[in-house]
Amino acid sequence: MRVWHAGVLAVSATLLAGCGILPFGSSSSSPSPSPTETMPSAACATGDSVTPPDISDFTIDGVPAEQRTAPLVVPYNGLSGGAPERPMAMRLEVVTTTSGSPVTFRATGGLLLESLVEDPLGEPEVTVFSESGVERCTASVYLFATTVGEVNVYVEGLNSTSTLIPVITAREAARNISLTLTESTVDAGESFEALVRVTDVFGNAIENASVDLSLPPKGPGRFVTGANTFSVLTDPKGQVSVEIQTRDGGSLTVTARGDLAACAPLENQYACPAGRPVPGFEPAEGTQKAKVRVIKPSVEVTSPAAGTAYSTGEKFDVAGKVTGVREGTPVALIVGDAPLGASTVKADGTFAFTDVLAQKGGAGDLGYVIKVGDLKAVPLDISVKDFTITSYKRVAAGLRFRVAAGAWKSGTIIELTRDGAPVSKIEVTSPGAEVILFSPDQPGFYQVQVSTSRGIVYGLEAQPVL
Repeated sequence: MRVWHAGVLAVSATLLAGCGILPFGSSSSSPSPSPTETMPSAACATGDSVTPPDISDFTIDGVPAEQRTAPLVVPYNGLSGGAPERPMAMRLEVVTTTSGSPVTFRATGGLLLESLVEDPLGEPEVTVFSESGVERCTASVYLFATTVGEVNVYVEGLNSTSTLIPVITAREAARNISLTLTESTVDAGESFEALVRVTDVFGNAIENASVDLSLPPKGPGRFVTGANTFSVLTDPKGQVSVEIQTRDGGSLTVTARGDLAACAPLENQYACPAGRPVPGFEPAEGTQKAKVRVIKPSVEVTSPAAGTAYSTGEKFDVAGKVTGVREGTPVALIVGDAPLGASTVKADGTFAFTDVLAQKGGAGDLGYVIKVGDLKAVPLDISVKDFTITSYKRVAAGLRFRVAAGAWKSGTIIELTRDGAPVSKIEVTSPGAEVILFSPDQPGFYQVQVSTSRGIVYGLEAQPVL
């Protein structure tokens, strides 16, 4: 008969209970609690800082990347601005198979941040280490962009994934105005254009941006409407051009001012502050000015000199210079009411008439005027004196002729002819004074003449002698 000692029985019972052989409810110790009741299982295995994890489930602001259609907006109000459907910064996230492992994000056309609370310098490539969460392990960064177009995002672990995100700017981002004029000087009466371009703070063109243009109320220019103010909207390239018509002369200042109430009902968008500005965000330039010099038309006679006198029938040249008048403008020389010559303004602003015949006509001494385009006529300050036989008389010596010597200078030889043949001559000693010439008493047609470098100048009329 086998005898079991009490101590042996106790040990045996304990061993059986530990092996689970004894039925539930026996007097053995209670089983240990399940690991899930005190220590949650890890979301993923712990990796290392060298080996990348497998990645999956790429999301943008919680939406699967392949389903995300909302664009990224240039952060004109800083990274904290924007609506959920048009954010100025996006959170990029992938699920990882391990924690503490490197995941690399690259953004072509954009910049990446590990956290929005950091100084937002941004880099095109950032490597972060995956973190363990309650349900999964993830790696994430934040994306923003300052250039309109498209960002190509590439995420790399052991495997990789990518997506394209459109980048736009908004009308409310209008902050800078560029104003240029097509001319620096312009002749009065001509037109020029003011060219305006509106951009956001990063240089992206803004479409439908409102701009107010203005001119001085009493300045030498007006818009095509006749007013001194004009409002315009920019085209898809952020540009607009406006024609300005000039009048009179002087300096004309053109002002372009941004006009968009956005940051507050009574505040101009161009002066809106940014809550979290990113690098490159400079103070707005919402007002620009540019000047053009409007040249008042003028006409100057450079030749002949003022007060010059000519004899009737004498030829001379006229030259002048204009300012504020365009090339090709017609120029007319008029004596009295009759046109005497036609010319045009040259590229250098000059005009000329050659071999003008001195003659009497119109009111006053002569009435020579120069008419340039539609400008007021400018008188030619010259005088023309008669050169002609005024009378004759039979004397003992034959025929004595009194001659008005015109404006011939001292030393000029005046000849008397009969039927074209010279019969006598005299030298002028006192310009403008009457001269006396003698001829044998023979019938014929008598005339006076002077030989010049431009040919023979005849007196006004021949004198018949019967």
